[in-house]
Amino acid sequence: MEGKPKLEVLTTPSHFDGVRPQIENTIVKNRDFFNFKMTEIPHMNVAVDSLKKGTADLLAMSIEQWKTLDNKGLQISAFLPRREPTWVLVADDKPEYLPYRGKIVCENELITRQLLRMRPDLEVVTLAAFLQGGPDEIGEGIIEQDEELLLLEKLHVDGSIDGYAIPRGKFGQIKSRVRRHTLGMQREKPSQEFERSTFIPPPLQGFTVLVSRADFPKKVIARLNDSATELCYEIENHIFESLNDKIKHVCGLFVEQKKLSTILKHYVKLIDDSYALRIGENYLIPSDKKSRDSRTKWSPSRNVAQGPRICIYFEVLGKNSDVSFEMVRIEPISGNSLDRAKNVFIKEIKFLVDLLQRDHDELNRLISGLPPEYQAAKPGLLKL
Repeated sequence: MEGKPKLEVLTTPSHFDGVRPQIENTIVKNRDFFNFKMTEIPHMNVAVDSLKKGTADLLAMSIEQWKTLDNKGLQISAFLPRREPTWVLVADDKPEYLPYRGKIVCENELITRQLLRMRPDLEVVTLAAFLQGGPDEIGEGIIEQDEELLLLEKLHVDGSIDGYAIPRGKFGQIKSRVRRHTLGMQREKPSQEFERSTFIPPPLQGFTVLVSRADFPKKVIARLNDSATELCYEIENHIFESLNDKIKHVCGLFVEQKKLSTILKHYVKLIDDSYALRIGENYLIPSDKKSRDSRTKWSPSRNVAQGPRICIYFEVLGKNSDVSFEMVRIEPISGNSLDRAKNVFIKEIKFLVDLLQRDHDELNRLISGLPPEYQAAKPGLLKL
């Protein structure tokens, strides 16, 4: 045990966000490098006070908790690898095959609109609305998260609802064996990507941080820090904080780091899903012909920046889920292009949201070949 840094890590009971299992797993994996002592504190505010008083070294929490708590005198000393940020649909079948006018319970406005974009016939409601009592009758804080999960599963089993959408971290707390379907961005068959809607997750999901006092030396736990996750958080948080408050609750935002080969392989498979890159082979771009022999080898230009890329995904959905726009930007990490890309991305978002909300005046002249109603005044397309 000698020579290992001694670290006391504070935790709280599970908040159904995946933080508690992740920190436990991190401690187990790094016992050869640190002498850990894990102490559970019953409430997050009490844990923060204990950390400020110096009774412990680190406190594990989600980024949502970090933003809402009094963090004066504290700092984020390490980011753990990002947990899967996507939501899941607990149901007997995939969302495409749910019964006509099926009833789904979902508390998140973005996920609700994404489900309705894919299946306008579905009835997606909050739990309070389904119980026909609303927050006043149910009582805020009366239903705990574990009780809510039990209630949702009971309603699902007895057929009162056809499914419910919850964060992946909360799904991990379900003790019984249930079927779940990822509401994610990746498809097993890329050729189907234009047939099924993607679900860009709500912003800042899946981040777990280790918080310490402001004078704690970060280098002591440098091996625990995931630099890729930290970079993705900085970009995603910068974009999110720059958004108008009116669209924050109905926008999807996700930033990830990918290898250049992974990105190219993804788009090549969109063209021909029978094609796969061989390990160690240069990226092959199919020609107009579909035969495998017609593919030509592509050598990266010297002007192409090497190394991984930062991929930024963003979307906003309208009130009726009938209007949405999506933006994707891919930038190299090295150089100054990444900072410039963030600022350009934010400007483009603001410009497009404003453009889609802007009313269209009546046209003074009719364009040949178009019906007369084309020149009539029209309201903006995007209704938030």
